[in-house]
Amino acid sequence: MALSGSYGRGHRRAQPQEGLMPSVYRQVDRWSKHIQGTGDSMYVPSSDLTVDEAMVRFTGRSLETTTIPQKPTPTGYKVWVLRQSGYFVRWLWHVHGRGPCGLVPPPVLETGGVNELLVAEKDREGKGIPWGQMHCIPTKDGKFSWKDNALVLFLTTVFREGNQVIGGRRWPAGSSAANRAAREVFGSELGKDLRVPLGIDEYSHHTNGVDTGDQLRSYNQYSRPIRRGGWQSIAWNFLLEVILVNSFLLQIWGEPEWKAFESQYQWRRHLSAQLIQRFGSSDSMGKSIVEVSAVLTPLA
Repeated sequence: MALSGSYGRGHRRAQPQEGLMPSVYRQVDRWSKHIQGTGDSMYVPSSDLTVDEAMVRFTGRSLETTTIPQKPTPTGYKVWVLRQSGYFVRWLWHVHGRGPCGLVPPPVLETGGVNELLVAEKDREGKGIPWGQMHCIPTKDGKFSWKDNALVLFLTTVFREGNQVIGGRRWPAGSSAANRAAREVFGSELGKDLRVPLGIDEYSHHTNGVDTGDQLRSYNQYSRPIRRGGWQSIAWNFLLEVILVNSFLLQIWGEPEWKAFESQYQWRRHLSAQLIQRFGSSDSMGKSIVEVSAVLTPLA
């Protein structure tokens, strides 16, 4: 007898049929698609997009929860998110053993499609390669390695060899072999202006797009624990937060008829009051606004 949404003695994780979305995601997927489609009419992303995983807090019983100890939210549902400067553009639900739901991964070579020379350099941890040296492979997808404190592999279709910027770098602390090698470039100076590939510099400044969105999502998050019905956690702790964060950013970046709200807390209070005024009954109006204010007030 198959287990559904619960655990029993000696249980095994039940995998959904191939191509079938787990029920916990199906219950919110229609709303999710509506939010993404509506966002397309309001915002057109440009460059500097970031893809990363986000966690939706849920500690109840569910076959689809994941634990990632190093995350601020270690246990919950994993979502693959495409963002720009904190704005949620697209997202896909994560399914155990299959990855992003609805995405068919192409077959990957043993080297991951990366040139064997670069893979060998990475396996040797960049030993013998001076700090700041870049190795490029002349391919259409622009593979290259860059030796910083550690050797990093990159792939770009935008930046080209020779595109560099000069940036201030600090003397690397620590006693590791990589830090000792990097310190040779600095000599006795605590800081130095050094050349960095433009692609590396852009990556360093824009790679935190998902983290920025997670921070905005966590500031005034729904604080009541949800232990039953994992779809509720996804609905309130993720989808509703996406709406609030995206609308907050849009009114800052756009040209609203009102003075833009710089505080997300004030923006949420304003939205709540407007919704109650529009859809609430006159008899319960005053009481509802007081209740909303109490819910939105951060706990000490």
